Amino acid sequence: MAMMFKKDDVGFAPKQLPPLGVKRPMCWCGDECCFQISDDWDSYGQRYWMCRNISYSPEKPKPVPKERKGKTKIPEPEVPPPLCDFVEWIDKEMIEFDKSMIQNWRERQEEREEQQRQRAAKEKAERERREELELRELARLNREKEERAEDRSRKLARAQRAKDAGSEAARKGKYPRCTQ
Repeated sequence: MAMMFKKDDVGFAPKQLPPLGVKRPMCWCGDECCFQISDDWDSYGQRYWMCRNISYSPEKPKPVPKERKGKTKIPEPEVPPPLCDFVEWIDKEMIEFDKSMIQNWRERQEEREEQQRQRAAKEKAERERREELELRELARLNREKEERAEDRSRKLARAQRAKDAGSEAARKGKYPRCTQ
């Protein structure tokens, strides 16, 4: 029972390791291959051998002392291309559990994307509705402003006609007077 959870020096559980007695193949550059497990959706959980040199990672640049920051430019480390791209698959097909798990992940991903699309469409419709309401409100305010301007100009014209007619017209009752 304790053997199920034991990991080897690479960090894999025993059921994930290649079958016992299988010799590590040699890659095209002459090094012994390393063991990997795929995490791509199309080949999830499948085991394979790959060249050790493909995962080459250069050393991180040393930190610059505080007093020199900004004065000197740190050269980016050059990453050489992989020596060889040897890959040999141990498992030719995914197991059913991994297939169903990937299918569930894809369905959930599609559901999330559909929810995001619906949310975006709803937000767009709401934004358009708000813009339409704002435009209607602006149009109403402009109409009211124009009506006030027309009313004011009508009253100004009437007042000007009354002034032009003089006090005689007001005495005869042609124009109403305001008395307080």
